[in-house]
Amino acid sequence: MKVENDAAGVTVIEITRAEDGNHIRSADLVTLAGTFDAVAAEPGLRAVIVAGEGADFCCGRIGAKGLTAASDIRDDLELILAVNRRLNGLDVPVIAAVEGRAFGFGCGFATQCDLTIAAANARFALPEMSHGLPPLIVLSYFGKFVPSKKAFELALTSREFGAEEAQALGIVNEVTAPGGALARARELAASIAAMDADSVRLLRTFCRRMDGMTDDHMARTGVNTMALSLSARALRR
Repeated sequence: MKVENDAAGVTVIEITRAEDGNHIRSADLVTLAGTFDAVAAEPGLRAVIVAGEGADFCCGRIGAKGLTAASDIRDDLELILAVNRRLNGLDVPVIAAVEGRAFGFGCGFATQCDLTIAAANARFALPEMSHGLPPLIVLSYFGKFVPSKKAFELALTSREFGAEEAQALGIVNEVTAPGGALARARELAASIAAMDADSVRLLRTFCRRMDGMTDDHMARTGVNTMALSLSARALRR
């Protein structure tokens, strides 16, 4: 992870695995959670931007290999929830700057952010079902933004959808020219940094509570269900 701070209180977190589409592995999730902890402790923090190095935002998560026990699989999946808790626990807005692919974890993470700016060439997808794995963790919050029938269809088919469709669905706020997502995110962050800090924190906290983003009960249910299913599958091999 690369972290950049400016004098106005805006922090940019960049996922730096461009050579493989910024896939997130278990160790990367631990690093990302720790990065959020460090960023949250910065004095004068006003906004956070998350971007991906190179052409893609994040092409998804690669889980730990060779796990067969449900408890071990559950611990690996819990790393996703640990990141989500850090995201929800911040008291400043988080902006996703999406270029290229945002698949799986990348799609879910961009959806959870308070504001999402996507380049016109951005592509979103929940590809887990194409690998025989229902994306239950993502759906636990994806459905808070997208109508349930549409969320089910996107999860079931694993189809890719573009930035304009993502904006129509309500998971993207603005669409920019290719290569312009981060610059626009910086503009938004600068405008947020100029606002009354207490009012922004109050608004952010209220909106996330109103949307149920601070309740991870369904996400934990998804983790437990997926862990049992994956363990049974691994033991049958």
